[in-house]
Amino acid sequence: MRRLAIVLFLTAALVALVPATAGSLSFAPPPGFIGISPQGVTDTTDYELMREAGIQTVRMPLNWAGTEPDYADRRRPDWSWLDEQVGLAAANGLTVYFFVWGTPDWISPRMGAEPVASARQRREWLRFLRMAALRYGPRGSFWREHAELPRLPVRQWEIWNEENIVTFSRQPDPARFAKLVRISGRLLHRIDPGSTVILGGLFGRPLQVPPNIQSDVFLAELYEVPGIERYFDGVALHPYVADAGTMLGQIEDLRRVMELGGDSATPLYMTELGWGSAGFESRWERGPRGQARELDRAFAMLTENRGRWRIGGVWWFSWTDAAGSCQFCDSAGLLTADREAKPSWYRFNAWTGGDARTVPRASAAALRRSP
Repeated sequence: MRRLAIVLFLTAALVALVPATAGSLSFAPPPGFIGISPQGVTDTTDYELMREAGIQTVRMPLNWAGTEPDYADRRRPDWSWLDEQVGLAAANGLTVYFFVWGTPDWISPRMGAEPVASARQRREWLRFLRMAALRYGPRGSFWREHAELPRLPVRQWEIWNEENIVTFSRQPDPARFAKLVRISGRLLHRIDPGSTVILGGLFGRPLQVPPNIQSDVFLAELYEVPGIERYFDGVALHPYVADAGTMLGQIEDLRRVMELGGDSATPLYMTELGWGSAGFESRWERGPRGQARELDRAFAMLTENRGRWRIGGVWWFSWTDAAGSCQFCDSAGLLTADREAKPSWYRFNAWTGGDARTVPRASAAALRRSP
């Protein structure tokens, strides 16, 4: 009996090391449900590793200010970086998902403000968005120019990013954002009727309220604009929390608002989700093992409840650590800046069905050196 008890104890301990739902068919995420939202530079090797990790979608910034920094660039946008990234993704079987944001100085001195304050701003935004859709969408010129690549057009368009906080919107305003959503959704649905237009990822429960606006409050005010739900196909959330369990409140608050807005069938996307592996400099840093633990718990919760909450997908932030980024972003990667595996890398691959052996394991010293 004692020997049996020891065997049962050891078995339970081993089971505890496996993601809570990864071995259950009823809870296993469908293919493509888990993607990546990188920061910093990604190259050929990165995309090869993403493919081996079972990743099928990559969320990528389409920064208007970076693509057309000067007025003269209106006639010759700099697509070079995007061409490279979209090409590398396609070569490895990954579909790109753009989030579009960033007003250039020549259209507005208020960098970050949504470009809807004047007819000229709206016209220039639509011109740029149309050019992007006609380059990377289903009939895009990029695919004609690169016939050697698998044709994996961009069909998911996230409009802006964290528009409810001052980092990306200066003075968050649901009514102003609604103008951007209306004109953007109308254009993208006309160019590609099968495209998915998603509200830029709302930062769940920001500090400094006001001037920041909580995600459920912002969304509720957006739904007050008559007919706005016709112009988007999904709502995005960035549920940054100290503990994965507290995502529950943010998600259910948004679902409640969507139901009251008569929009309960619309999917909810977690377009950024992550924790840092650094040592508790902020509430979103949990140490190397804590990062892996919170990833496990978050993926279990979202996978198990994806039908009830109508979760359309989740994108982990981020791929690698990046020094000089936001306080927790610098240690948010699954990999260190030297492409060595953290504990979270192994948990991530357990959920995606990827091959975690493709990168070396980071030593304890490397984890301490990581930003």
